[in-house]
Amino acid sequence: MAELLDVVVVGGGIMGSCSAYHMAKAGLKPTVLEQFSEGHSRGSSHGQSRIIRYAHGDATYLPIMKESYELWEELERASGKTLLKKCGLLWVSSSEASVRSCSRILEKFGIEHHLLRGEQIQEEFPQFRYGDKWFGLVDPEGGVVYADRCLKAAHKEAIEHGAEFRFGEKVTKIESRGDRVVVVAGEAIYEARNVVVTVGGWLNEVLPGIKDVVDVQAEQIGVMYWKVARNAELYGPTGNCPTVAVEEAGKIMYMLPPVDYSNQIKFCYHAGEPIDPNRPLAEMPAYAHQIPLEHISNHLPDIDASKPSTIDRCLYTMTKDSHYAIGRYPSDARIVVAGGFSGSGFKLAITVGRIVKDLVKGVEESHTVPELFRITRKRVEQRCMVGGVPEGATL
Repeated sequence: MAELLDVVVVGGGIMGSCSAYHMAKAGLKPTVLEQFSEGHSRGSSHGQSRIIRYAHGDATYLPIMKESYELWEELERASGKTLLKKCGLLWVSSSEASVRSCSRILEKFGIEHHLLRGEQIQEEFPQFRYGDKWFGLVDPEGGVVYADRCLKAAHKEAIEHGAEFRFGEKVTKIESRGDRVVVVAGEAIYEARNVVVTVGGWLNEVLPGIKDVVDVQAEQIGVMYWKVARNAELYGPTGNCPTVAVEEAGKIMYMLPPVDYSNQIKFCYHAGEPIDPNRPLAEMPAYAHQIPLEHISNHLPDIDASKPSTIDRCLYTMTKDSHYAIGRYPSDARIVVAGGFSGSGFKLAITVGRIVKDLVKGVEESHTVPELFRITRKRVEQRCMVGGVPEGATL
């Protein structure tokens, strides 16, 4: 009989690595199985930058967001690496109701912010041109989370506390068997007291029965970068350039200042093409660059909007309502699932890892998983806006 492991984590991206980090710190010995090589770009955890923010349209996110800031800063201290940059977040919307709803939530939690309208946006942030139909909210604690650094730091600290990572281990079966859970990866068989599944877009493949609990769909996103053609200093370290979330007529877009590539902003449409993650698209449909191109042309005069200067890709794993799916697998409570992060989970991964650790250690779901994220919650199909606000909602 194989050695009985404490816990096997299937999936070594940011969610699996943060889960391993917290479990190892708590005295468990996680074994992490990742199907690809270290540092791969097939999933949702690669690249150098993601947005971090307090500004959300659903109050559920605020307490775990506060915890995430604290835990990222704790990981910064442990790793000696800078993981966050608080350059601010500008949430700009053609809906005043959406912005004011977010403002009320931030007020409830005592989060500093202020509102702008029209030309006030340009006065504070000269990178942008928005007229009177536009409304803005500034979250000064928002900014950039350095994605690749976070992944490496969580990985390194997990190992230092006793975790083991095994790359090139593609899991093909997870099976409950008596007093253990068996994980099959090629020729290798692992047996564990608990299993954590954090496989992103491969969730339906690795755990086929999940379809009876929650619907998830992998989507390929075109990650578009655009060259700064003029006034490059406005986008540099001293240029007071925020990260940006945009809501325009049902479309969601986002922007980050130059981090991944020199003198290129990241400006993307927050939606993609449903795919089989084993068969990524060679290139994205035209809308993936056309939608941000039109917005850049109208509102970012210093950016060359003729075409993207660089195109990468990323994988989202969408739930019906864009809210996360975290909890114990109903048919076997020893299997913990964390998935469906719908393109907004990276900034919260450090707290998701803590929640996963709690579940593995036996904490009741009602004491650690916010109700909105519980895996068995009934979901109504809607694609949420950047702030967690459903498209078409009246607020």
